[in-house]
Amino acid sequence: MAAPRPTTLSTAAASTFTPRVPMSARGPLKVPFLPGYSSNPLGGSGDSVKSSGHKKMQTLTYGPGGAHTTIKTSDIPRLDLKQLETLMDPRNRLDMSTPIVTHEERQAQKDSARNSYRPGIPPAWLKHDRQVLRFAAYFQEPVHENPKENFRVRHCTVYFYLEDGTMMVTEPRIENSGIPQGTFVKRHRIPKNDGSFYTFQDLATAETLEIYSRAFRLYDCDDFTRDFYESGVGIRLKPREEPPLDNFRATQLQELDLQSQPTSRDILEGKEYNELAVGGNRKNAKLQQYIENDRKVLCFKVFWDDDTHYGTRMYYTLHYHLADDTVEILENLARNSGRDPYPVFWRRSPLRKNPHVSPAPGMLEPEPDLYKPEDLVVGQSIRVYNRDIYLYDCDDFTREFYRGYMGIEQDSQEIIAPEPQHVQMGYPPHSGLGSEEDALASCLHLTPRPPRKDEIKLMSQEGQALRFEGRMANGVADDSARRFVVAVYVSDDSVCVWEKKQRNSGYSSGKFALKSKKRTPDGTWYKAQDFFLGAVVVINAMPFHLLNADDATISYMEAHKDEYPVSDERLILSKIRQAKSAIQEACGKGPDRATLEELANLTYAAGLDLSSHELLTLIRKYGQQDGFEPDGTIQLSKLAALL
Repeated sequence: MAAPRPTTLSTAAASTFTPRVPMSARGPLKVPFLPGYSSNPLGGSGDSVKSSGHKKMQTLTYGPGGAHTTIKTSDIPRLDLKQLETLMDPRNRLDMSTPIVTHEERQAQKDSARNSYRPGIPPAWLKHDRQVLRFAAYFQEPVHENPKENFRVRHCTVYFYLEDGTMMVTEPRIENSGIPQGTFVKRHRIPKNDGSFYTFQDLATAETLEIYSRAFRLYDCDDFTRDFYESGVGIRLKPREEPPLDNFRATQLQELDLQSQPTSRDILEGKEYNELAVGGNRKNAKLQQYIENDRKVLCFKVFWDDDTHYGTRMYYTLHYHLADDTVEILENLARNSGRDPYPVFWRRSPLRKNPHVSPAPGMLEPEPDLYKPEDLVVGQSIRVYNRDIYLYDCDDFTREFYRGYMGIEQDSQEIIAPEPQHVQMGYPPHSGLGSEEDALASCLHLTPRPPRKDEIKLMSQEGQALRFEGRMANGVADDSARRFVVAVYVSDDSVCVWEKKQRNSGYSSGKFALKSKKRTPDGTWYKAQDFFLGAVVVINAMPFHLLNADDATISYMEAHKDEYPVSDERLILSKIRQAKSAIQEACGKGPDRATLEELANLTYAAGLDLSSHELLTLIRKYGQQDGFEPDGTIQLSKLAALL
């Protein structure tokens, strides 16, 4: 450090200059009365502040006559302006006659003047601050009116606070236990039976504590408690004692053992973890595979036919990395395809045959079944994102690999693009307002037009209805006894269904289906020709088997046999001619007359499937009907003669 340069003063300044007095020679009156310069601010032998025994700082008091001050005029220190002139001298800062006190030395002097925060003999509340003895205990609680158990063991924790001799007993909370748990005995000094209070010596020697007429058995303690008694008191505590097991806890442990039985996979993973925990090396099972097949990639050309609405065929490139058995699928988008440029369809990762999504991390997953090179064969499909990806070609390296690895020859298929199909939009479903033909007119024309109707048929067949009796054919036993009236209006082919009233049936009679045109299961409209005896019609998603019809319906269908083939006896005879030999044979073996059921069995055995209405037409024409029921008899000889 360079020495300070000498300062040259003028004669006038030298005549008025007062040399600086060293700090060691200064008296108590030489220190200016400024903050930080007081020699003894708390009182002493100085004149600036007299030793008055730490007077109060408050000088304003109130008394008779109002507020007044208690400070004396002589006690107010006066500022010596001559000391300021010394401080204003620039040479005052360059005085090197005394050693300079550093900040560290000044801080050390302050610390040495302070008292220590710990006394020589600390009290108990300071010596044992936050020191707690902890014991594990239990008590037996009787269980009444339970055949499975007579008592239950409840575990508790006993705390003894060394700082004030208080104790507290808590019971750990068990979820869904149904027992109020938590703080069993609040923290306070617990009395004994003789009136005195428990101390830490009592906990060391006692095995059973009686707290408010309840016996707590101490069977264990923590490491701090055991070390406190051994090193501080010189008492060696007893070793841990196994608590008893009640029936409830034993049954619960058996259930937990059954639930926590590890599988073979868990055992292997646990062994691997333990080996890594003690410093073992992680096994690299695919190191040799990586060294031999690094940078070897199988390349396949694949496509996926999107069968959704407006779907097209999508082409991809599949890369199979032999080094780590990972798969990567990239999209091959054509120019101006109109699709967003997302080239990666499947990011490079193992491709599982059994995909699994974990709802939360850390859950057990099934053993992965990965796609291997032997699963990738041209002409076959693989499953990716629930889509069938078809392999149709591969490169030369892939063919050479399969030729040497599996001894097979990969094929190369020529892909013919499918012909574009014009997808015609269908009509929206009927909203239920008005007839379906009227609603469809708004879809066919910009200006809705009323649908055309057969005016001649409406005028000529006005009020004509075909009424049939039917039952539900849904296979439910309770519905087999219900009877319905199925009416078909010939003028517009509309259908209406009512349920007949039956006593003690449990069902109310009334309208089952409103009068309207009904659709068949294949989507076409029902016509009057679709209704005959023995037919099964589906109305409002309910199948009905037609059993009978009124005489007016049968007569109307026979009068218009050109429209109803089931009532034309000539067509029926032409069908039954192939059963002529069977009918003649039945005439010679048995009685000549046969019922409708016998005639049906006879024609069915001959390979004919005739409806009940067709057989009833033959009986009404060439036999005798039993009243209005769909039954009767016919002479087989006469029928054979007609054939």
